This record gives sequence, C-alpha cells and structure tokens, in this order.
Amino acid sequence: MLRQSFVLALALGVTSASAAFAEPAPPGKGAKSKKDAKKAAPAEEKKPDASAGPADAKSEKPATKPSSEEDVVLDNRDLASRRVKEQQKQEEEHPSFENDTPFANSAPDPVALREQRWKPGFGGGYRLGFAFPMGSASSAQKFSDAVDGMIFLWGEFGYWPDPHLFAGLFLGAGYVLPDCGGNASCSGWDLRGGPEVVVRVMPFQDVTPFLGVGAGYEWLTASASTEVLSSRQTVHGFELVHFQAGIDVRTRGDFYGMFLFYSLSKFTKESLKVEDETGGNNGFDRSGDIDDPKIHSWLGIGARGTLE
Repeated sequence: MLRQSFVLALALGVTSASAAFAEPAPPGKGAKSKKDAKKAAPAEEKKPDASAGPADAKSEKPATKPSSEEDVVLDNRDLASRRVKEQQKQEEEHPSFENDTPFANSAPDPVALREQRWKPGFGGGYRLGFAFPMGSASSAQKFSDAVDGMIFLWGEFGYWPDPHLFAGLFLGAGYVLPDCGGNASCSGWDLRGGPEVVVRVMPFQDVTPFLGVGAGYEWLTASASTEVLSSRQTVHGFELVHFQAGIDVRTRGDFYGMFLFYSLSKFTKESLKVEDETGGNNGFDRSGDIDDPKIHSWLGIGARGTLE
C-alpha cells in the first residue's frame, strides 16, 4: 500500500514540474490552429534537391502546353517533286533554246527533256563545202576535163512532222572552177535545187546520224575569154537523184556536223554564144539539145548546220 502511494506521488510531482517550466503564451494572443497556419504561410518555391541525381531530374515531366499551342507539323516530302513538275511545265509552255550561249560553253539538254518539249514545226539549215566532178557531160567530153571543182553553199527549208523526218526544199549555189587551158581567163556558176527528205536515226541523242535523198534541176554556166574570142556556155538538165549522209552534233536547239553527198545528173540542153573580140566574123550563137548526153556526178563534202 505504501509502495503504491509512493509511485502515485512521484507521478504527480513530475507532472507539476513540467507545467512549471512551460513557457506561457503571449498576452492577448491565442494559439493558431493548423488550418490558419497553412493559410498564413507564404507559398515557398520548390527547390531542387541537391542530393537528387540526374535520373531524378529527368524523371520530372515538363509542363503540358495548352491545346491552343499544339505543334504544327509540315510535310515537305513532296516539295522537291512539285518544284520539278512546275519547272517542266514552264519549259513546255515557254520552251527556250539558249542560242545566245557561246558554242564552246553550251551544253546539250537532257534527253528526256528534249523528248518532252519537242513539237512539229518548220526548220532549216545551211551547208558549205567542196565538190569534185565525175562522169561525162557528153560523149565527146568528160566532165572532169571541163571543170576542176566547185565551192558550194547549200540552203534548205522545210517541215519536221516527226523528230526523225524532215521534208523540204534545197537550193545550192556554187562557184565553179572551169578548166580553161592556155592563156584564157574563165569562171563559172552552178545552181541546183529541188525537194529533199532527211531522216535522223537518233534525233534526241548528242550525236545524231542522218541520211537523205533528193532530186531536182541543175544549171551550169561557164564563161571564158581571150584577146581574140569570148564565150559563154550554159548547160542544164535534171538532177536524177542525190544521196547524202552525215553526223550532227547537238548544241542546245541547234546541230552542227559533217556530211557527204553524191549526185547523178544529166545535161540535156545547152546554149553557146561566142563573140569575136577583133570585130571579125568568128562569133556565133546556138542553142538546142545536147547530142548523146551522158550522166555526170558531183561528189561533195562539207559542214552543215541545222536550225529548228
């Protein structure tokens, strides 16, 4: 019994001592509740924990953007192809052959682009070269005995219905080098013209072979003079056929190349006028058919240019 009373007194003494050492509350102010303390406390910024590693920093999710600020994704995958199609369309509507580009610096266009922009149309060309006489003008004279050669200029104009085919007319004029002999001075001219057809084997390649055939009419005039006599002779007849072959090299819209041609003609008519420079009666004038006409030929080589 005494033991229980001693324990009870000891407990009461400890409680009273704790109450005596407790700090009294400030006058006029009571203790705040937990709810009021939360409202009064200022919002503290959340500082990153220095002890946290990089893995913890990465795990933090970024703030989500409002629905009005969503990223816009642009699809540019077909942009290049659309630009190429627009450029090809412009070139088809407004084809440009850069003829002002110097020949040494000009580069051919791609084959596919040539095929796309090719259209039927008129075209022309020109040729320059030298031709050698062959055959006989008549039964009494070889053609090579009367003429040494011819420097010719050849023009043509026609239509391209197809990139492989040209149909048109040609006209060739040449300065003939007659074989006068002796102390005579002489000169001559040759004129040829008629229809022709030219076929290109590979029209869109950089190097284009071609073949051609034509026919027409030919006039040749030769004049000679000495101190005593002067003469003027003209012979003419049909050019039965001529063949041509060559190679063209493309430079943008134009072609430049080399060619050969071989013609077969027959003079059937002639006119000859001879005048006596001394005032005598040795002059005469005649015209008519050539007795026993023969076939003569020209074998020519030269350069050629084509405009389309």
